[in-house]
Amino acid sequence: MTAKKAVLYARVSSDDQADKGYSLPSQFDAMRRYALQQGFEIVAEFQDDYSGATPIEHRPEGRKAYAMLQSGEADVIIAYTIDRFVRPPEDGDEWDMPILVRGLAKLGKEIHTVKRGKLNTNFADLLIALLDARKAGEERRDIRERSMRGKRAKAKAGKVIGVRAPYGYNHVRDANGKTVTLVIDKVTGRIVKLIFTWYVYGDESGTPMGARAIALRLTEMRVPTPGTLQRGYEFRKRTPGVWGVNSIIKIIDREAYAGTWYYGLFEKKAGHKSYNQGDGKNAIPVSVPAIIDRETWRQAQERRKFNRQMAMRNCKRNYLLRGLIRCGECDTAMTGHYVPNKIPVTYYDCGQHRNLFPNENQCKSLMVRADAIEADVWESIEVLFSDPVRLAEKLKIAQQKEEDAQKPLSEKLQITEDLIKQAQVEAAKIGRALRHADEHGGVYDSLKIDERETNARLVELARKREDLETKLEARKLGDDSIATIMQFAEDVHAGIINADFECKRHFLEKLGVVVTVKSRHYHIKSLVGETDGKIRDVTKPNVAFVTNWH
Repeated sequence: MTAKKAVLYARVSSDDQADKGYSLPSQFDAMRRYALQQGFEIVAEFQDDYSGATPIEHRPEGRKAYAMLQSGEADVIIAYTIDRFVRPPEDGDEWDMPILVRGLAKLGKEIHTVKRGKLNTNFADLLIALLDARKAGEERRDIRERSMRGKRAKAKAGKVIGVRAPYGYNHVRDANGKTVTLVIDKVTGRIVKLIFTWYVYGDESGTPMGARAIALRLTEMRVPTPGTLQRGYEFRKRTPGVWGVNSIIKIIDREAYAGTWYYGLFEKKAGHKSYNQGDGKNAIPVSVPAIIDRETWRQAQERRKFNRQMAMRNCKRNYLLRGLIRCGECDTAMTGHYVPNKIPVTYYDCGQHRNLFPNENQCKSLMVRADAIEADVWESIEVLFSDPVRLAEKLKIAQQKEEDAQKPLSEKLQITEDLIKQAQVEAAKIGRALRHADEHGGVYDSLKIDERETNARLVELARKREDLETKLEARKLGDDSIATIMQFAEDVHAGIINADFECKRHFLEKLGVVVTVKSRHYHIKSLVGETDGKIRDVTKPNVAFVTNWH
């Protein structure tokens, strides 16, 4: 008999790498022993450093393991514990484990864990799996809560917590190696002060500098960046030694440089690797040595506020393709750009081209006149709408494709419905057993626990069903949407309306239009097809316009 092919899957997150033997090597050692005992042939091993809140099929390595099961390259997937697949539900959250088990069972695949063996699809086994996952989750939550309480108490006592010091500082540690406060670094501290001076008061010319100009100046001076000095400080999207605008903005925004460091200001959302600044509602202030004075800090924030307001004001220009146009050279989003010449002109420019830094790979794409590409795109849409019969056919084809893409959601909904029916049957059995059990006996107590767990599961499944139904209903091309688009097409064809900016924008979004520009040519992709063309020259008389949607 041919041995079943197995893939091993391990997962850790920053919260549990050192807890209860959850480190990657220990998970793989245990899984290899289990596979050997079961007579499985190991064909692949995958590992993720990812949140358990993200479904396994959406994690980078989990997606590969799931694909091997779907393609038939593997028959079994093995994990150390249940919660390596899916995090147990918290505070009424849904739990996707039954969906995962049932979905793979339909493909003839098996899910195994070292702790429980093969997971079956019956309600009792799934309930036991849920209890196991909840127990593991509760243990880790307890550990995290104790750790968080200790850290908050330390912060309230005026001590700094954290593994990385902000750029411009170094940690001061106690005899046990624990961080207690910050001390200004002589070299990088001067850089921080220089950044604020340039931003607020200006350089030697006395003109305040913007974040981009500061980044360019520091790069030219070969000043070490935060990422260069502190490995892992940031994801490196730039060449080493090249300062980015965001690095400057992060420094300007950080109040620690004015003498107040906050514990809990930066938060990490589920499924994300990096920490981002939160609203600060629960942050605890801690006094640290100041690199700049409070007045400089205040003026820097005032200028930041003014710049944001100006940016918002500039965004009010009617860029029809904002968020819908990309550079064909480097696949970077293009943004609207206003040039106040004698005759003011608006352009779309590649973000990689505008954010030009020395020693970096530079996108060679050219700016595109907004009035040219916008006219080309909208004229293409008008041509498409001028043939209502053909448009209707394309919309129906797109609608069918959308329905096909939603089939996995429909399957999940059906599985959820089956689980609800099974849980209802189990609840009825427990109810009948309770009526005949002695209220003072151990069996009665055990049945009551089963009753609570079953009822909780029913509530959870009902929420899951509602969520899936909502997603299935959130279609871009339902019958109502198609009717609205067709009515618009008829209006355009009959010359009844002259579409204004808001109307044009609405239908570009409704049709899912994405425009790619490369070498003076454009490619339009939408829910109803694709077309190509050459960007018109607005300095010359317009020529006959031709488009071929396919």
